[in-house]
Amino acid sequence: MTPFKIIRKIGKMLRGGAGKKEILLGAICGVLIGFNPTSGLTLALMILITLLLNANVGFTLLGAALGKALALILAPISFHTGFFIIHQIGLESLFTTLANTPVTALMDLNVYAMIGSLPYAVISGIIFANLMAAAITKIREQMVKAGENEKVSRVASNKLAKLMIWVVFGKQKVSTADVLAKQSPLLRKSGLILVGSVAVIFLVLQVSLLDLALKKGLQTAISLETGAEVNIEKANLSLVGGKLELEGLQITDPDKPSHNLIQIDQLAADVSVRDLLRKSYAIDLLSGSTLQRDVLRSNPGKLLPRKDKLIHEKDEAIEEAQADKQLEEYFSKAKDWKKYGTKLREYLGEREKGAEAAEKGETAPASKEEAVADAKKLGYLKVAADLTSSRPRWTIRKIKINKVELGGNFPAQTLEGTELSSHPELNGLPTSLTLTPEGEIEPTAKLVMRFDDSTAQHELEANLKNIEISDVKTGEHLNIESGKADLSINGKFSADSLNAPFTVTIRNLKTDNETLNSLKEIKLPGKLYGTLSSPRVKVEIGDNLKSAVVGAAKEKAKEEAKKAAQKEVDKVLESDETQELKSKAKDALKKFSF
Repeated sequence: MTPFKIIRKIGKMLRGGAGKKEILLGAICGVLIGFNPTSGLTLALMILITLLLNANVGFTLLGAALGKALALILAPISFHTGFFIIHQIGLESLFTTLANTPVTALMDLNVYAMIGSLPYAVISGIIFANLMAAAITKIREQMVKAGENEKVSRVASNKLAKLMIWVVFGKQKVSTADVLAKQSPLLRKSGLILVGSVAVIFLVLQVSLLDLALKKGLQTAISLETGAEVNIEKANLSLVGGKLELEGLQITDPDKPSHNLIQIDQLAADVSVRDLLRKSYAIDLLSGSTLQRDVLRSNPGKLLPRKDKLIHEKDEAIEEAQADKQLEEYFSKAKDWKKYGTKLREYLGEREKGAEAAEKGETAPASKEEAVADAKKLGYLKVAADLTSSRPRWTIRKIKINKVELGGNFPAQTLEGTELSSHPELNGLPTSLTLTPEGEIEPTAKLVMRFDDSTAQHELEANLKNIEISDVKTGEHLNIESGKADLSINGKFSADSLNAPFTVTIRNLKTDNETLNSLKEIKLPGKLYGTLSSPRVKVEIGDNLKSAVVGAAKEKAKEEAKKAAQKEVDKVLESDETQELKSKAKDALKKFSF
C-alpha cells in the first residue's frame, strides 16, 4: 500500500462515515479475530459474524493487528489460563462434549490458548474499542468546532486547502456533524447477502483448493507429532466417494535430518464425511505400497523445536553373574534399541494409564507437566487438551502395505495390521502388527498390543534369519571374523517389565578358535528382561553346547594324538637302527631263496 493510500485511509477513518457503534464493533471484532490462535472453523465464524454486524472494516483491521500482537506476547499466559479453565474449575466435561460433537469439534475449543485468550481478548477489545471511539469522537468534535470558526472556514475555502483536505480525507458524502449524530444499526443492511456470498466463495475455494489444503494440513499435523519436516508429493480427497489418496509421503527422521524415518510411495483410505465433522476418523482399510525407512533425502529436513522427555532409572540388580551383561555389550547398535525403547515405554505408560481409567469409567487426569513440555516443543498457541471421551480420534480397522523394505539382507515384507488407533484403550480390541516376507507364511515379526485389557501384557514374536554377526563384540578372548545367526523371540512386555525368551542359532562360524569353528551349529538360549528403556540380556550356556564343545575338543584331541603317533612311527621307521634291521632281514631272506 502506497503512503498516499495509507494517509487517505487514516483520514477517512478520522472524518469518514463510521459512527461510534461501527467503530466499537469493528475494534472489538478485530481484536477477537487477531487473538484467535488457529485457522479453523472458529476464525471463519468470527469473520462471518463481523461481516454480519455493522462493523467498520478499517477498525476491524486495526483491531486484528493489535490482537495478533497481543496474542503472541501473551501466549504463555493464555496457555496456562486455558489449562486452568478447561481442567481445574469443573468445566472439563463441557469442553469434552464440545470436542466430541459434530461441527463444534472443528472449532478447536480444546486448544488451551484458544480458551485461555478469551478473557484477555474481550478485555483488550473493549478497552481498545472504547479508546478508539472516544478518540475519534473527540477529534471529530474538534473538527466540527474548527469548521464553525470563521477564520478556519475562510482558510478551508481556499482552493489549495480544499485540495489538501481532499488528499487527506477524500470526498466526504456526509458532514462530520452528521456523522457524530449518526445512530448506526447493529446489523449491516446487506449483512446476510454479504455473509452468504462470502460463505459460497469460501466453499468454492475450499472445494477447488481442498487437495492443497489437505496436503498442507497433513504435513503440519504429522510434523507436530514427529517434530520434523514432512513432505507429501500429492494429496487427493474425494468427499463424494469418501476416498483419501496420498503419494510420495516422506517423514524426516528427527534424530537424523539427512534421512527419512519413513517413506511411502502410495497410501489410500476410505473416510467418512460425518467423521470428518467430528474430527474422528474410522478407516476400514488403509492400503499402500513400497514403504522404506532410513532413506537418504535430497535435502536435509527441517526440525521443529523439541524438548525430549528423559527418563532416568536405576539399573536393576544382576540376577545371575554368568553371561549377564548390558545389551550394549552385545550389539553395536544397542543405543538405537534404548532410544526407541524409551519412547515406547513413555507411550505404553500413557496408554496403560488410560486403559485402567477406561475400565473404571474414569478419565485420566490431565498432566500440567506434559502439557508444558508439549508447549515448549510445539508452541504455546498450538497445544490442545486430549478430550477424547468415548472413542478414539482415529481408528484404522485394517492396514496392508506391500513392499516394505527393511534394508540389509532382509527380503521385501508385507505389513499387515488391525485396530490401529489414537486411543487403543477406548477401541476395545487388541492392536496387531505383522511383518511377513512376501510369498511366505512365517512372520518376520509380530506385535500384539493388549490395551483392551489392563491386566494383559503385550506380546512380541520375531523370527530373524541370516543376521550377519561379524560386528558382534565378544571381548578379547574371541575374535569373530564371520558367521550367520537366526534369532527367534517369543515374549511379553509392558511399560515397566520385559520378559522375552529367545534362541540364537549360529551357523558358518569363523573365529580364531578352531574348536568353535568345527561346530556345524551353535544354539544359545537366553532372555531379554528388565525394562524397555533399560533392557538386559542373559545368554545361557546350556549343557548341549557344553557337550558339543567337549565332544569337538575330544575328537580334535584324538585326531591330534593319532597324527602325533603316526609321526613317531614314521620317525622310528626312518631311523638308522630300523634301516640296519631291514638290511639284515633282506640278507636272511636271500639265504632261503633258490
